[in-house]
Amino acid sequence: MAKLINYAPEAWNHLHGVFCVYKPVDMSVRFMRNVIVGNLCRDLNELQPRHVPPIVAIEGSISEGLVVKEKENFAAHELVLGPHYQPKDLRVSWAQYLHKDVSGVCIMGVNRGCKGTHLVRESRLIRTYMVSGKFGYATDNLFHTGKVVEKSRFAHVTKGKIVRALMSIQAAHQRASMEFLGLDIHSQEAYEALSCTGLVRPEENSSPILYALSVKEFNPPDFTLEVSSINETGDYLKELIHSLGIKLKTNAVCTQLRCVRYGPWTLGHALLRKHWSLEHIVNNIGQSYPLLNNITPKSPSLASLEENEIMCLISTRCHYAYRGTGNDS
Repeated sequence: MAKLINYAPEAWNHLHGVFCVYKPVDMSVRFMRNVIVGNLCRDLNELQPRHVPPIVAIEGSISEGLVVKEKENFAAHELVLGPHYQPKDLRVSWAQYLHKDVSGVCIMGVNRGCKGTHLVRESRLIRTYMVSGKFGYATDNLFHTGKVVEKSRFAHVTKGKIVRALMSIQAAHQRASMEFLGLDIHSQEAYEALSCTGLVRPEENSSPILYALSVKEFNPPDFTLEVSSINETGDYLKELIHSLGIKLKTNAVCTQLRCVRYGPWTLGHALLRKHWSLEHIVNNIGQSYPLLNNITPKSPSLASLEENEIMCLISTRCHYAYRGTGNDS
């Protein structure tokens, strides 16, 4: 059941937690943060402000009589102090840095929720990307916006060859992940570690580790890969497409990077830019609260969250509605 809130201090009390947004391409994370902070300040200032008691004044003279009057307290007037809520009053942080060329799921925290973004970062959850590329070209920045420095043939590339190349890359990363446990991948201890605790999660910051690689679309020269990884960056994913082209004896350039999942958060949780407002962000904080409480791994390995568990958690969310908010930016 929706709860109507038109009192700004009450809305502020709900503005603490972690929420999920969809970062557009060609927009930096810092600029996105500034847009969200501006929208929150705008919506908070449009709600009913905190009540300021009037000034009690005694006018007149003793001979003619004294009169007690109430006057407006201009010390708290908006024209004197400015807007009640200003950008410097809000603390907003992000859990992961997405490059300007990368779009998709981004976890943000507001006020006391900034501790939650630190928890998400330290948990090192697996992120899933849809990475699109194009065969036959190579650029100076490994992205389609760069200057073309080389062209090559790609008619010999088939989906089967791409799958075999991805399998070899994934196997190399599986061997590297076992090094974090100090075990031989062919030993019984390694088998028991994988079968009992699931995917190996590095305890500290490390080089990128790829857990799953698959081909989602193949329409030469264009193709799309699904990449599940940890500790990766946008530049690393671009290099992955470039190295894949070399492995297939051709060239390949990255054309799109989109994060579709961050641990339990998916595209279904992410707020579009038109929903970066007070009402939708507070609702999203209520949805993200149970997800945040279930992300911390209890062992050096990370077990994935099942879909039915996610739906169960989402069903417990709470909703809020507000009066007096302006149009979305």
